[in-house]
Amino acid sequence: MKRILNLIFRNFHYKVLALLFATLLWLLAANKETAEVTLNLKIYPEATGDYRVIDYRPKSFKITVEGFRRDLFSLKEKRKLFYPLPKDLGKEGGWIRVRLDREKLVLPGPSCKVKSISPPYLEVKVERLVKKAVPVKVRVSGLKEGLKVTVSPSYVIVYLPEELKDVIDSVNTEEVDLSEINGTGELLVKVKSNFKVEPDRVRLFIERESSGG
Repeated sequence: MKRILNLIFRNFHYKVLALLFATLLWLLAANKETAEVTLNLKIYPEATGDYRVIDYRPKSFKITVEGFRRDLFSLKEKRKLFYPLPKDLGKEGGWIRVRLDREKLVLPGPSCKVKSISPPYLEVKVERLVKKAVPVKVRVSGLKEGLKVTVSPSYVIVYLPEELKDVIDSVNTEEVDLSEINGTGELLVKVKSNFKVEPDRVRLFIERESSGG
């Protein structure tokens, strides 16, 4: 019995390392094993031009995807894909049928490849947007006495529905707490809007007020 135990525990740490290494190699091989699955996934259309998506149909697609198991597992977890729409889609407005290009689907991993998709089209209802330059209003709290704030750029482009172009006349930054700022400085802050804004961030400068001001 003692001889058997000696054989088992001789160079035991090397045997453990060998087992761990073999397990690691197996996991790597399993993750890189190619498989094919058919899933019911949601596809979310993304506007890329001067328009916005109001509605779309269908909401679910039957998609066959090939790829490494780890990437397919990630896809199963997310249950959704994104599809960038053509830039010039907003010229007409209303419901528009878009034929889906499998190569343009945003997939979770480089190994994934769409083999088939049903139905092969997406219908989207879009609304054309107009560009309008509006001033940026800064929202800060806790600004110390003797300091002031300015923003650059002071105007941004906002993309608005036609009926709102005369209603929206400015946008705000996110609120910034400056109570811990005692001197000059510079911050990058977001512009808050329900619509697309370019640029969507502006630089906030904290400066000392001039002695004459």
